[in-house]
Amino acid sequence: MENPVAPDRRRFPRYRTNVEVIVYEGKTMFTSRITQISREGCLIFPPLPPLSEQGLRISFRLADDLPYVNCKGEVAYSFADKGTGIVFTEISLYNQDVITSSFEKQSCAGGSTNP
Repeated sequence: MENPVAPDRRRFPRYRTNVEVIVYEGKTMFTSRITQISREGCLIFPPLPPLSEQGLRISFRLADDLPYVNCKGEVAYSFADKGTGIVFTEISLYNQDVITSSFEKQSCAGGSTNP
């Protein structure tokens, strides 16, 4: 999958995944899938409908044995053929570590990353 953002702009590896995500904009809730994720944000596909660019609450779980990651974010871009890019604006260090450690374990077991 081609990445919408040039790799040299990323500070952290991006990992491929396929997990359900719930996005809240005010009182409105949307569900979709995260297809790529890093400590700083995620790519959601299919893309979300047009949203305000800020003030999103995001919730997802990377595996059944892991806690939910709850954070805040804003839309960085949205393309019909690539998805909606979300930048995490508020995410705890603990949740960032959950993301990284989950995929590092998978990588050691033969999973794939896309830095």
